[in-house]
Amino acid sequence: MTNVETLLNLPNVRCLAEEDGFWEMWRSVTCETSVRGNVVPDAHLAAFLRLHGVRRLYTHDRDYLRFDFLDVQDPLA
Repeated sequence: MTNVETLLNLPNVRCLAEEDGFWEMWRSVTCETSVRGNVVPDAHLAAFLRLHGVRRLYTHDRDYLRFDFLDVQDPLA
C-alpha cells in the first residue's frame, strides 16, 4: 500500500477510472477490431486507454498491436 500511495502522490501520475462514455468507446473499439476470447480483456483496457487519451502502451503482449490507435512499445525488445 505504501508503494502504491507513493506512486499516486507523484505529480505526473493520475488514477484512471471508467467514466461516462466508456460504453460508447467500448463499442467503437470492438467494432473496429474483432474481439473474442482472450482479447476481450485487452479490448477493455484499450477502450479504457482511448477514453482517457492514452496513445502509447508499453507491453510485451503483442495482442495490443491489433488496436491501430495505440502505439505499442515492447519494453523487453
